Amino acid sequence: MKLAPRNAHIGLSAAAMLAMAGCSAIPTPEAPPPPAPQPVAAPLAPTPAPLTPAKPWDERAVDVGAWRYDAGSRTAAFVPTGSASPLVSLACAGGSIRLAADVGEPGQASDVHLQTSAGTDRLRLDSGAVSLSARDPRLDRIAFSRGRFAIEADNGRALTLPVQSEIGRVIEDCRG
Repeated sequence: MKLAPRNAHIGLSAAAMLAMAGCSAIPTPEAPPPPAPQPVAAPLAPTPAPLTPAKPWDERAVDVGAWRYDAGSRTAAFVPTGSASPLVSLACAGGSIRLAADVGEPGQASDVHLQTSAGTDRLRLDSGAVSLSARDPRLDRIAFSRGRFAIEADNGRALTLPVQSEIGRVIEDCRG
């Protein structure tokens, strides 16, 4: 089969145009310049994490330690494991019980919440202690709380303590 010269010319022209189209450069848009660096503010000093417990008092684990009772001084004290100094003590003196708790600043007054299964009471500790009448119902709330009670200071410190027989014993000894 023989092609007519006119058809050959069209075929060669089409092939040349395709070849040139494949070789031509396609302009690409210029990339935008990178953004100017933003001034970075100096990082703020990290604020200390509040001491407020993450869980409610009745869901927290109790502090590790044990209650000790001293019949001679009529005192019940909660002493943490590995320490000799108590976190909380209940001491009978006459017709009152001195509740001392290591939750505030030494020598200063602090407000605390006494959390028991019977409810919440507010106490004011002067130099870390408050004296309660031996018949004060808040002492019974501590002794009969379901498994634990908590002392939470307004400064964020909190103690969650187990309820054990030593608490009731010092209360009963003081009531005579």
